[in-house]
Amino acid sequence: MVKRKPKKRLTPADHGPDERKQHAEFIEVETKIAGVKAIRNVTVDPIATYYRRGSISHFQFQAAETFATKFRQAQLSATYARMRFNDVPTGEPNVNALDAIQGAKLQVRDALNFVGFPLARILEHVAGHCYTAGSWDGVQHSNRPEQEGMTALRLALDGLKTYYRL
Repeated sequence: MVKRKPKKRLTPADHGPDERKQHAEFIEVETKIAGVKAIRNVTVDPIATYYRRGSISHFQFQAAETFATKFRQAQLSATYARMRFNDVPTGEPNVNALDAIQGAKLQVRDALNFVGFPLARILEHVAGHCYTAGSWDGVQHSNRPEQEGMTALRLALDGLKTYYRL
């Protein structure tokens, strides 16, 4: 009589401790394995995280998202990894695409000029390049870089909100 190997039980995916889910917003997505779901972090940029935590207002969030969209359209951010799945360029750029890139660069420059020199750099750092407010070099010698970076970011986002008339 041949002994059969016991069937492997399908174990659900390990998504880590529950405390991890308190620091971001996750959604469940299907995987190739039936019955097993993966989770995906939908607050990958600091602006979404600050909005979710209540650190910035809805209008500040909209202004930052508008600026970030123009920043990516102008191709001023690093493209080694995609932060959003709907920003994937397709095909070779044509003349209209190059005009759109140039127009987006002008819009980004106008927005940064409206906000002003010291605060424009934190907008570029946080909304454009997706770094945290505490890692901005304007607060590197501070005793409380996260708090002072958030204060500077809120001021910059208020200027951006005024620029976009929100």
